[in-house]
Order: sequence, then C-alpha cells, then structure tokens
Amino acid sequence: MKQAWRLTLLMWCTAGFCAWFAPGLQANVDQRAGVPLERLFPAQFAGWALDPAAATPVRPAFDRARQFQMYDQVLERTYVNRDGYRIMLSVAYGRRQSVGLQMHRPEVCYKAGGFRVTDVAEGTLALPSRSLPVTRLFASMEGRPEPITYWRLMGDQAVRDEWSYRWQHWLRGQRGIPDGMLVRVSSIDSDRAEAYRRQAGFVADLATHLDQTQQQRVLGR
Repeated sequence: MKQAWRLTLLMWCTAGFCAWFAPGLQANVDQRAGVPLERLFPAQFAGWALDPAAATPVRPAFDRARQFQMYDQVLERTYVNRDGYRIMLSVAYGRRQSVGLQMHRPEVCYKAGGFRVTDVAEGTLALPSRSLPVTRLFASMEGRPEPITYWRLMGDQAVRDEWSYRWQHWLRGQRGIPDGMLVRVSSIDSDRAEAYRRQAGFVADLATHLDQTQQQRVLGR
C-alpha cells in the first residue's frame, strides 16, 4: 500500500515538474497572433492594388497544409500595378515555430507541387529603413517561369539562413516557444533580373506604406 502511494506521489510530482518547466509561448505572441494578416498587408498601396481577376490559389502544395492545420493564419493575394505587372503574395503565420512553417519554405513546397527549383541564393533587400535578409530562387514548370523572393521571421527578428534559423530557434526557445511568419513574393516572368527588381520595388513600396509597428511585425526589428 505504501509503495502504491509513493508511486502515485511520484507521478504527481513528475507531472507538476513537467508542467512547471514546459516552455510556453514567448511574450507578445498572443498580441501578434491576434492581428489579422489582412491588417498588415493593405489591399492597396503606392500604385499597387488587388487584382480582381486573380481568383485561383497562387501557392502550390497548400491544401494538405490547410488540412492538417499547420498554420494559424494564411494570406494569399495577387497585386497588379498601373503597368499591369503582377506580384503574388503568400504569407503563412504560426503561433509556434513548427514543421508546417518549415515545410512552407518555397524550396520545399514548390518541389512538392511539381516545380523544378534552381538557383537558390541568399540576398538582401535595401529598404528605406532597414536591410532585409531574403532568399531568392527560381521555380519552373512548363509554361510557368516563377522567380521568387521570400523571408522568414522568428518572433520579431528576420533570420537569414537555415543555420541562423536553428540558432535563433534554440536561443529564443530558452525564453519560450517563438512564433514565426514566412512572407513570399513572386511573379510569372521569364526575365529573372527584371522579376527580382520588380519584387524588390514591391517590398520597398510596402515598407514605406507601413507604420513603425507594422514594419517590425512584417519585416522584423
């Protein structure tokens, strides 16, 4: 009988220890998670407006992610400017950095969607108030050449590469589980240099339109 009580007490102590020391979400995650992505990415700014003709999804390999609820918020839009040039925007936000956000990386999800992915390279966008670390790549399928620029945020900080991502994940994980966001812009364009130039201009126009709080949320500190 005494042994049974000791075992029960040990189980309760173990459960309490795990609950006490289990990492919770980082501070401000609830506040960030409560802001709809539609409020961070305006429907119209600096000559860009939503394309009313774009009614189809712009990101491949997404239905399965939606099915298994890998993301807390997702936003997909196509913008068009006065010249008729189109930029596709895809944003995924997760309250917890997860396999889902990792799988959302274009190198992974475009391959899963049947695209050929080449020329993956790190880069930097020189924005009016900051330098933003980005990754560029080229995804192609018959009849669809798609240069892509994207960046990832862990909490309120942009991370450049996979090593930085893992390091920041470990570092921030000591203070709780960080949230994360991945922002991707792309265009259907066989001229890669022109596409990347247009995409950089699109992000710069967006940055100029956002206030300081929104910039930190979308572009990092």
